[in-house]
Amino acid sequence: MGGWAVVEVEARHHNVLAVVHHGINQHLGSNHQTFTIIEVRHQVVAGTNYQFIVETEDHKRIQVKVFEPLPHTNQPAHVTAAVYL
Repeated sequence: MGGWAVVEVEARHHNVLAVVHHGINQHLGSNHQTFTIIEVRHQVVAGTNYQFIVETEDHKRIQVKVFEPLPHTNQPAHVTAAVYL
């Protein structure tokens, strides 16, 4: 298992966040429309763990943890934790 590394925000990070948008709102009991990525960290495991810091349309910041399984599993990324900062 690798350590956490801060990475530059790329298109794939926006794609992952789009996949888990509903899951973030479910974890928080909210209905945020937009999430702007402030920072991304990742950790390569048997898939990829992501830790996003995002900002909502009303300027609230959220830490979102996401697990993206390896492609051969055909499983989508999913939220493992989401908390307001």
